Amino acid sequence: MYSNASTAGVKPVALELGQRIRKARLQKDLTIQALADLVGIEYTQMSRIELGKINTSVLQVCKISRALEVCMSTLLKDLELNVGKKEIDECGPEMLFSDLSNG
Repeated sequence: MYSNASTAGVKPVALELGQRIRKARLQKDLTIQALADLVGIEYTQMSRIELGKINTSVLQVCKISRALEVCMSTLLKDLELNVGKKEIDECGPEMLFSDLSNG
């Protein structure tokens, strides 16, 4: 869906999760704004989540999955298998879990 050239510097796990959220949103025929409203976040934040530009918390993934009426496991299942070990290792836990340190 996204080329490597256009995603330089984007965290692979966040990008894969964002692609899954976008696919589920489109299947529900929702706009980004409609999903953001259901989740209770700003349009820009929802857009950045879908684009993989930011990491999001487990709580946000839970809210998104509820709004999309899909199980969280649908969004998260085998996420690391679709990204690749090398990319996860380069990303590191400080990037994967950066939202946790933000409160």
